[in-house]
Amino acid sequence: LFSYCSSLKAITIPSSVTSIGIYAFNHCISLTEITIPSSVTSIGRYAFNHCISLTEITIPSSVATIRSRTFNNCSSLTALTIPSSIWTIEMEAFSGCSSLKEITIPSSTTSIGSRTFNDCSSLTELTIPSSVTTIEEEAFSGCSSLTEITIPSSITSIGNDLFSYCSSLKAITIPSSVTSIGGYAFNNCSSLTEITIPSSVTTIGRHAFKRCISLKEITIPSSVIIIEEEAFSGCSSLKAITIPSSVTSIG
Repeated sequence: LFSYCSSLKAITIPSSVTSIGIYAFNHCISLTEITIPSSVTSIGRYAFNHCISLTEITIPSSVATIRSRTFNNCSSLTALTIPSSIWTIEMEAFSGCSSLKEITIPSSTTSIGSRTFNDCSSLTELTIPSSVTTIEEEAFSGCSSLTEITIPSSITSIGNDLFSYCSSLKAITIPSSVTSIGGYAFNNCSSLTEITIPSSVTTIGRHAFKRCISLKEITIPSSVIIIEEEAFSGCSSLKAITIPSSVTSIG
């Protein structure tokens, strides 16, 4: 509707509006503020994609899903409130929101899509509620300021590239509900000094801890059967590691 209206700075949406369509404000690069009324129940894909001047936005509690790439590359967005009505955050919803410092995911949310917070380079901390059962690959990849994160026990697998290039991440606890660590999961987490792999894990994926240059020690539990190729490649500070007799394959 207003896609590529590059001089549009502000807009008021009337309470008669119930949905914002796909690409509605796509590339409105001068848009600094917008009020979404509580009458809106649906916000389409790419609705605010590349609105690089938008600094804050409130999503009304009438909305249940944040669609893919809705706020992708909103690089000036510093504050965001996700209402308790949200149950799904789709792929790349906030990817490239490089000024976003903190975000609270409500306890109503059950699913976080792939690359949802990819390259949110100013994000320092994040709590994932226990209601979340699925986190898709690369969801937090490139969150270079993220120092800590709590993974709830509702999660059963650490997906591919999930925390890849989280270069400020120092420590993480993987809950005992997790059975597999995906490929490149902690790739280039250069500040990671310690990690506990629970006895529930059976597979450590390829390049899982590649170039974790600060990692000094790691214990592989006897539950692990498969360690894929280059799982600890480039871990230049790693002095000792014990491979249990349960392991049948080393890549």
